[in-house]
Amino acid sequence: MLSCPLYAEQTSIVLLAEKDSPALNKLYKNLQTIAPGYKYSISTKNSPITVKTDDFVILVGSKVPSYFSVSQHKRSIGVLVTQQQALELETQTSIWVEPPLSRQLKLGDLVVPGDEKIGLLVTNEKNKAEQLSRLNSSQKEMLKVVNLSDYENINQALFNVLKGTRLLLGSYDSRIYNAKNIKNILITSYRQQKVLIGPSRAYLKAGSFATTFSDLSHVAMRILDVVNNFQKTGRWLAADYNPYYRILFNQQVARSLNIRVMNDKVLKERMREGS
Repeated sequence: MLSCPLYAEQTSIVLLAEKDSPALNKLYKNLQTIAPGYKYSISTKNSPITVKTDDFVILVGSKVPSYFSVSQHKRSIGVLVTQQQALELETQTSIWVEPPLSRQLKLGDLVVPGDEKIGLLVTNEKNKAEQLSRLNSSQKEMLKVVNLSDYENINQALFNVLKGTRLLLGSYDSRIYNAKNIKNILITSYRQQKVLIGPSRAYLKAGSFATTFSDLSHVAMRILDVVNNFQKTGRWLAADYNPYYRILFNQQVARSLNIRVMNDKVLKERMREGS
């Protein structure tokens, strides 16, 4: 159990969402399990509750119920939102749902080691600058970046990015990684004996090889980090990726391409090195 301050019994955490959902209720239960000393409640459009000034409001998802003003409440945290979606909210901070590219890159380098570079597709120069701005110089050196806008179609770009690289690193960009493109990306990659480090857990079922993923228990842990830090210091932890995660593999892909999956404990230790 997460230890709470002595005054935690007086602290109320309200989970606010447009509508009820399994994810909302699971997050609620995870919070109760990890830190039972706080008071929790759920507020939705169909079952709204009165939010007090000193309540911590957890805005679940990118839609804000019409009865609640985020700008007027000074203790709100956005969760289950992408970095881009969080920019449009007016919460004090947020926990982004996607994994950081740097962590995905490190995973790819560990599970498919080699001297060849790692392929990364971007949509345009602006997107390239955004992606690379989150990486240090040594991480940038590991990548072969191919700009989709430089080619007539995604097939040409895929052929180029897979040429001379050991794997394809999928970014959290729906313009590239979407239902329309994913089958083609996977088939093209596997024909060249290259795996895809998927941008999310959903792509494992489609056929990507591995990813890092923050589940709802990880989201709950980070929410409590943010709340506890604010109570102790009066400051918000910066909006950021969730530092808590687990590593997921598609074992069928590993067998098909004869990839030996590293021992889970060893892999976790290697992932933490230098972090």
